[in-house]
Amino acid sequence: MNAAKNTDNDFNALRDDLAALKGDMASLISHMSDRAASGAQSAANGAQSALGMMDERARDALRSATAEGDRAVKAMGQKVEEQPVTALLIALGIGYIGGRLLAR
Repeated sequence: MNAAKNTDNDFNALRDDLAALKGDMASLISHMSDRAASGAQSAANGAQSALGMMDERARDALRSATAEGDRAVKAMGQKVEEQPVTALLIALGIGYIGGRLLAR
């Protein structure tokens, strides 16, 4: 009878230990989940910030390229107005070379 009581006590202690372990595991999983969510949010915020900076840099580059293109078009327009015959000969030469290359 004493052995049966010891077995019951051991079984109850084991059951209590398993319940405590289950609670600890649930707490650990909850904590890890919260940390992962926090880390993911931080990463998302950092990525959003980086994209915002890249977007602004891309807009600046586009504005700069557009301004440079406008300046080049104006300069070329001035050259054509100043030297129309030369511009016509250059255009004919480029067209001839382009036609020869495309004919191959």
